[in-house]
Amino acid sequence: MTGQQGAAGTPPPPRVGTGVDVHRYAEDDRPLHLACLEWPGVRGIEGHSDGDVAAHAACDALLSAAGLGDLGSVFGTDRPEMAGASGTRMLGEVLRLDVLEQGTQLLRNQRLDVVPRDVQV
Repeated sequence: MTGQQGAAGTPPPPRVGTGVDVHRYAEDDRPLHLACLEWPGVRGIEGHSDGDVAAHAACDALLSAAGLGDLGSVFGTDRPEMAGASGTRMLGEVLRLDVLEQGTQLLRNQRLDVVPRDVQV
């Protein structure tokens, strides 16, 4: 199914995906990456990639809505080329998978909540 049109040319029904991502704070001095932005001077997050929990949750939601699994199954830690990858790169890859391979173009609206353990941003 291309997801472009529903029956008789009607718009397709919305597809909903949920994404959640949790990481601990890094013990080194890496900067925080959150929502595809770098926050210098703010303690960073551990992760195989840049640890951008907002971008990772957005990726998970899009992958879920497209029926493509989750971030771990698509960009697992067994892929060395994803070591240190930015949230921007991951979102770009997820959109490429959705639009080019699935043809669904799911991105219409997305809500993202970030709930920090302690407020540092």
